[in-house]
Amino acid sequence: MKALLICFFMLFSLVSHAKRYVIGVQDVSYFPLYDFPNASFSKELLDAFAASKGYTFDYLPLPIKRINHWFSENDIDFKFPDNSRWLIGSNFHDTVKYSEPIIELIACTVVHRNNKDASKKDIHKLGTLLGFHPTLWLDQIANGQTALIESTSTLNIVRQTVLGAVDGTNIEPNVVFHQLRILKQDSQLVISKNIHHETYFYHLSTRKHHDVLKEFNQFLKANTEFIETLKKKYKIIDPTPYRQPSPNPLISLL
Repeated sequence: MKALLICFFMLFSLVSHAKRYVIGVQDVSYFPLYDFPNASFSKELLDAFAASKGYTFDYLPLPIKRINHWFSENDIDFKFPDNSRWLIGSNFHDTVKYSEPIIELIACTVVHRNNKDASKKDIHKLGTLLGFHPTLWLDQIANGQTALIESTSTLNIVRQTVLGAVDGTNIEPNVVFHQLRILKQDSQLVISKNIHHETYFYHLSTRKHHDVLKEFNQFLKANTEFIETLKKKYKIIDPTPYRQPSPNPLISLL
């Protein structure tokens, strides 16, 4: 009987351990999208999924500058947020699996309202978070046309953009507009329509827990109403006007 109890507790311990996962997250406040361990759109969503499966998620803040090395340098099960467009110089690109899209966001340049007609050549100083990958600005930075002004604080970058210390920022507009409300400068910054913009997605990624990723995908599909409620709660911008038109399949055949 004693041996049976020992086996039971060992089995229970293994099952409990198997249901606890570590998610690598960026060590920066990017509210309302994420601000671990505080409440945000992403944390509410991930916690809701974990609760639905009896899992426990531990969020491990990690440096953005090392984001492409998180899986190799840290004992983590998942990475969030993630997107294949950020994975540069990694030697395990093919081993990373991504969830279905979680939330659609806007990649753009936010400028002062007085410079709303600015073009890319007018952006000499671009404010961004330290370690962020400025996907839409790589060529301009490489040829010296645009200097990257980095900070660890989104509030600081938004304030610099309002004051004109930088010509624009590539921080996601949901984050920018939240910080503007804190500064009571709600209408001072706008999304530039003359500078290329597009949309992209946040994903959850893993190298080894494909079964959990499949469950997460099913959760996303089954809980669209809940996700929309979270978007409204956190004032997430509708990205539809900023999507790039899909290529015409007939043109590609010509």
